[in-house]
Amino acid sequence: MAYKVILRTLLGIASVTFASKLIYNFYQRRKKQVKLHKKEINEVITFSYGAHDLKKSKYSRCVVTPSMERLLYYLNGPRHNIDICMYIITNTDVSNILMKLHYRGIKIRLIIDADMAYCTGSCARKLEKHGVPVRWLKSTNLMHHKFCLIDTLADDEFVTPYVMAGSLNWTNQALSGNWEDVTVTSQKDLVQQYQVAFEKLWILFKPIDFT
Repeated sequence: MAYKVILRTLLGIASVTFASKLIYNFYQRRKKQVKLHKKEINEVITFSYGAHDLKKSKYSRCVVTPSMERLLYYLNGPRHNIDICMYIITNTDVSNILMKLHYRGIKIRLIIDADMAYCTGSCARKLEKHGVPVRWLKSTNLMHHKFCLIDTLADDEFVTPYVMAGSLNWTNQALSGNWEDVTVTSQKDLVQQYQVAFEKLWILFKPIDFT
């Protein structure tokens, strides 16, 4: 009888040990998979006047500069959401990507300067017409931010949230005629600070009314 009790005890211990090992190995593989998918992003994209090194684009029907291609690459990256806080948006390639994201089911929110919402070529009206939430604040002060947040609302461990910020407006002049810069980073503390700033503005600003 004692022999059987000891045997059952040993079998129980062996089973628990084996199960623990399986669980440990599973989570170790899981951690490696997450690390492979969540690569850190740190890149500075610079734009300069007279850049003639044009290339065929994956995201545009036109040939574009390498800097423009990198910008379009990151803008095409959202899997869950994109929050945009931009003084002015008139570039057609950027507008087209945002429309495609919207119809892919990506959640888009746009904050824009009130005066620039009405400027020639602004895509704010087009986006709002197609159901994208757009907010502004009528004021004598400019809404002069130029940043956007990618996948910050994603509840997915395989997705890397990142922010794009710098001097660049999304206009033809800025993208092909000015000296500009955009920093793209997934550094968590910076992304969170920009996210807090966006949410504060989203509450403060009001839904746009083009009627």
